[in-house]
Amino acid sequence: MTTDATSPAASVERALDLAVGALRRGQDPTGYWKGDFESSLIGESGEVILRHFLGLPRDEVTAEAAKTILAEQSATGGWASYHKGPDELLLSVFCYVALRLAGHEADEPAMRAAAASIREAGGIEAVDNPTMLAWLSVIGVWPWYDIPIIPPEVILLPSWFPGNIYQVGAAARGIVVANSLFMAERPVTPAGFHITELFKRPDRGFRRLPRPRALRIATRLSHWYNRNPIGFLRRRAVRKAADWLVRTQETDGSWGGNWPQTANVVMGLDTVGYRQDHPVIRKAMAALDGYVVHKNGQRRIEMWTSVVMDTALGVSAAAMSGDPKARESADNAARWLLDTQVTELGDWAVLTKDPVAGGWPYEFVNRTNPDADDTSFAVVALRRLHPRGTDATVDDAVDRACRWMLSQQCDDGGWAAFEPLRWRLPGRDHLAKIGFLEAPSADITGHVLEALGADGQGEGEAARRGVEWLRRNQHEDGSWPGWWACYHLHGTSAAVTGLTACGVPGTDPVVARACDWIEAHQQADGGWGEDIRALRDPAWIGKGESTPSQTGWALIALIAAGRADSDAVRAGLDHLIRTQEADGDWPEPWHTWVVHHDGLYWRDSMLRLIYPIMAMAAYRDHAAASGTTDATGEAR
Repeated sequence: MTTDATSPAASVERALDLAVGALRRGQDPTGYWKGDFESSLIGESGEVILRHFLGLPRDEVTAEAAKTILAEQSATGGWASYHKGPDELLLSVFCYVALRLAGHEADEPAMRAAAASIREAGGIEAVDNPTMLAWLSVIGVWPWYDIPIIPPEVILLPSWFPGNIYQVGAAARGIVVANSLFMAERPVTPAGFHITELFKRPDRGFRRLPRPRALRIATRLSHWYNRNPIGFLRRRAVRKAADWLVRTQETDGSWGGNWPQTANVVMGLDTVGYRQDHPVIRKAMAALDGYVVHKNGQRRIEMWTSVVMDTALGVSAAAMSGDPKARESADNAARWLLDTQVTELGDWAVLTKDPVAGGWPYEFVNRTNPDADDTSFAVVALRRLHPRGTDATVDDAVDRACRWMLSQQCDDGGWAAFEPLRWRLPGRDHLAKIGFLEAPSADITGHVLEALGADGQGEGEAARRGVEWLRRNQHEDGSWPGWWACYHLHGTSAAVTGLTACGVPGTDPVVARACDWIEAHQQADGGWGEDIRALRDPAWIGKGESTPSQTGWALIALIAAGRADSDAVRAGLDHLIRTQEADGDWPEPWHTWVVHHDGLYWRDSMLRLIYPIMAMAAYRDHAAASGTTDATGEAR
């Protein structure tokens, strides 16, 4: 770390005022905040494949998608899934296939370069995600017999039986049910071309994927049963699966409030006879169109909408800023949050004892599966505005939210975002990697503990168990890996803020070791950054170019642990001030958040602003309370 800057080069107060102004300008008139959700081109390429499967004409939508895909092609021929990243195999395959569907020929220079990049990465046979390969099977460029079939009969398994749909992660449950419908029929809308040029050895043609023996056996068995189903069970399962999907459609026409789940369900329902003039499908197609944004001359897909997360964190930042106008903005946003709380039972309630509704989702609409992360953000935000006893409506909402979070605590004391981990069959790690399962993690557990502490429940039994989970799972070097953002920096920051919110002092060895790790991984420019490569390569853990949001994470944790007067904090503040733009915002092209760990990463244009505001406000409050430094960090 750098120790050259003993105090920020400019006023923290002035930088904070500029940032708060940018935050206020970014608020929607209805009260919420929502940044741009920017991920890889898997959505744009997937849309082209979906439209072909549905038999929609090759029109301006396909042409615009192809134009966007070509514009993002890397110098090495493929497509990267994050800023400054290498070509990513699965993404490059999807982009290549989408371009072929859009009318581009294999002998074009850009296509030859793409195929060469794919072969260099091991060829299409090195893709290890059967669920995504199934999207290639529905257009006939990948053989169905190499895809493990999810039988629709899974919908018939009782909730106590291993492998039932309620043991699958909530974020993937609708995809599993939808995939079981089109996998049962194995439909094909022929692409009209082959992709042998994408194999590492094109002259050898298709070869089965190099999977573990157990998975190969399971694949063969799944196909045998799919050819020989029990007739009445298959008919009942298909009918029940379709009915379940229709019943769980959101009011906006989507499933889960996101593009991937909605697209998969459309494919599943189409396979069993729900045509495009059916009201359910019409609503779903309109919902898919709602994820389209036009920016910088490109047509992009926002696969998720981060509105609840951004709004809750925006409320916290505005409330912490101390600015009266920002407080008014926060009050408006809080009213919007209260209106979006989930007050009815959903899938999560099936395996929950004495369920109480009260969580928040990530998206505009997801009444089926709220999550502990966004619920904890909302609780902290509401409590920053309205301490207990100052607003009866807020008290009621927070009470319900906390009861819901407590009901979702895992058996071992930690928390996952979507329901406790209940999978009892083999393959848990691989299913987690591709987003079908989620284990408890340090970032979610830390955020829930912060919420419980904000509501005065930091010394309760649930919080004690959460604290003990963090103690048991701290790595020897003092860090924790996160799950939903990159990576040890996020997990460690969240753990520290959660622990301190529940009364664990900064002098406690578990907190002190964590803060030592954070300080040891400060970059030479005073900031903090951890590259997406850290998810796969341990050499990158804690390392990467400094980003404003990740610098904010580190500063928030260090200040919460009592290290506000450290050289590391002053250097971090100096970095934020030096890199702030004239409009109060910060540049952040890096992808720092994770959907699944197999290649789907994202960035949010609001978070690069919100976290620095929270860090600077926390520092300013410490300085005012201690009376030892002024707002610039200089000794009085």
